[in-house]
Amino acid sequence: MERQRQRYDSVEACVDAVLERVGKRIVLGLPLGIGKANHFANALYARAAADSSISLTIFTALTLERPVGKGEIQRRFIQPLLDRLYNHYQDLAYTAPRHRGQLPPNIEVCEFFMQPGAYLHNPTAQQAYVSANYTHVTRDLFDRGVNLIAQMVAPGDSRESFSLSSNPDLTLPILREAQAREGYELYLLGEVNPQLPYLGSDAILPAERFDFLLEGDMYDTPLFCAPTTPVGLTEYSIGMHVASLLPDGGSLQVGIGALGDAVCHALRLRHTHNKEFGGILRDLTVDDSLEFRHRMPPQQDKFERGLYGVSEMVPPGFLNLRRAGVLKREVYPDEALQGLLNRGEVEPVADEKLLLALKESGRISCPLTEEDTDFLQSIGAVDPSYSWRGHRFLSPDGEQEEADLHSAHGRQRLLGSCAGKKLRGGIWLHGGFYLGPSAMYRELRQLDDEEWAGINMTAIDYINELQHDYSLKVAQRQQARFVNAAMMVTLNGAVISDGLADAQVVSGVGGQYNFVAQAHELPGGRSVITLPSTRESGGETRSNIVWEFPHCTIPRHLRDIVVTEYGVADLRGRSDRDVIVAMLAICDSRFQEELLEKAKSAGKVEQDYSIPLQFTENTPAHIRAVYSTDERLALLPYYPLGTDFTEEEALLAAALGRLKVHSKKWWKVLPLALAGYRAYRDRSASADYIHRCLERMGFEETDTFEHKLEGYLVAGALREFVDLRRPLTGPGAE
Repeated sequence: MERQRQRYDSVEACVDAVLERVGKRIVLGLPLGIGKANHFANALYARAAADSSISLTIFTALTLERPVGKGEIQRRFIQPLLDRLYNHYQDLAYTAPRHRGQLPPNIEVCEFFMQPGAYLHNPTAQQAYVSANYTHVTRDLFDRGVNLIAQMVAPGDSRESFSLSSNPDLTLPILREAQAREGYELYLLGEVNPQLPYLGSDAILPAERFDFLLEGDMYDTPLFCAPTTPVGLTEYSIGMHVASLLPDGGSLQVGIGALGDAVCHALRLRHTHNKEFGGILRDLTVDDSLEFRHRMPPQQDKFERGLYGVSEMVPPGFLNLRRAGVLKREVYPDEALQGLLNRGEVEPVADEKLLLALKESGRISCPLTEEDTDFLQSIGAVDPSYSWRGHRFLSPDGEQEEADLHSAHGRQRLLGSCAGKKLRGGIWLHGGFYLGPSAMYRELRQLDDEEWAGINMTAIDYINELQHDYSLKVAQRQQARFVNAAMMVTLNGAVISDGLADAQVVSGVGGQYNFVAQAHELPGGRSVITLPSTRESGGETRSNIVWEFPHCTIPRHLRDIVVTEYGVADLRGRSDRDVIVAMLAICDSRFQEELLEKAKSAGKVEQDYSIPLQFTENTPAHIRAVYSTDERLALLPYYPLGTDFTEEEALLAAALGRLKVHSKKWWKVLPLALAGYRAYRDRSASADYIHRCLERMGFEETDTFEHKLEGYLVAGALREFVDLRRPLTGPGAE
């Protein structure tokens, strides 16, 4: 049956039409991150809140919210950001009542991945959380009876096609599954926003595929800018170790946040500042710790072949790596061709060598079949002006000519105008969704044709699983490194990434389990779990490497590689005893003995074992010493990929993050307040940045004692935690 497409400029009229066609029981799927159709979702929520006869279930993930300040210092920092960066962003209408636990009884909001830490101890959100692997969400949606998908889309020039752009991840498999279920009624609504980058390949859908299109000036709004997190020396140290695990010609997945930014910047340094990268890595790595890397000796060479990106989350660092010449290995949607490229038998160029290699491999026949011709023309290896006819080619003027691969003349005629040109169809990045600062969206909107063609935003099951097109994915994903962050890791290698000991969900599983399982399945693939060795909690330093935990995200039988700022532990295939010893070697020295004693008490480590002396220097002081020179610090910007912050805001964000950690104990903040008092009174040129930051916060002219004290704390944090030898932004901010 032909689909009935309807276009609206009024969101209320669109809601009326949806209720008429879909009915009053709506199970609404909203994409995660920036891809949500906020205007429509809010109008539908308001209608359901006012009409209890409407049953509305919203199933989504990563609901983005404008930042909210807790306390006077945060409020002063955040309010100008709201006015400048988020003044056009429309929060989802369900967020405020969900925070208050006041959702109407006929409305349910379920998320399978929550904004990290946003809903701790919130019964409404915690009870409605769905723990699911990313690739199982399609199944779970159909089990709930999903009947409407509402998504922000980017318009093509003619408005006859639209791009799912930021979020084809789940929409594509949902549409595919609905089509496979004959007679299943699933409606697709597109909220058209010209500011969303129009990305091609799998993300493009024809206009007739949409049941409802909502478009007009009011939906042409800036995209949500993900707040930038400053990168510290701990994250950079982890990034340096991870960068040494990537072989040239490999494949890369990495996530968002400071750790992801650090990994991407470290990879860039390895390629563009190779000598300096090698020096830092040597100073970070205890020689004897290399035994715990086993099969993974440090990789330090520049990237000649480059890396291929295959990541559910496309971080802004990938565009940085592309500009730097690191993310440049392209893959092709044909197993035989990809195999030839992997083995170095051919280059991605249309020439006689390529045609002969494809024939010898059995991929094409001689004489060519019609299917062979279609394939070769699709990759730009046969002149498009020829048409196949019964083992001959018919030229535009009607002349028939033999085109036999056996002769050089025939091969040259086949190549025609394609001879010597780069093959078409190469992809340097497969992604499921993206999220980042405004500069990332701007760069994606401004891609030239060649760069645009090399990005394929596609279905999440293509990226996160190997079940379909297994042989092709194995050929493409050579030496894959799947890099994911964790909250904690047990001494025997189990990974905790999504929740606390009391079952409170911090975020979600997302695709982490998918990537870990995939790494174990792929020849040459490895899972890399990253985490700082310690954290500050309740004003106390605690170890992120623990003896045990009530639950885990990744079980210990899937343990692989774990990286902290102190090194790399290769755990795959090792005995429990050797795993524990390796984990102790990358643990903060303040916690090694306590953990070792627990392992001995459990009989997992021999009673006479002691931590080797070289690993007892795993301290923050050691990390700081590695970066003690001005030359090295100049390579490590606080925001390597740029930031939407002003200079003063960037400095404040770096300082306030550390201040928040120390503010739990009054005896820890008292020295800061005293140092801040002295800095507040210092009017020399060296303190100018402090006064500019205090002015940005409105503390320069404050007169109450409480606000003066807060100003002193901010000044003290700026003095202690901001190192002006480090630049604010790096080359990745271009």
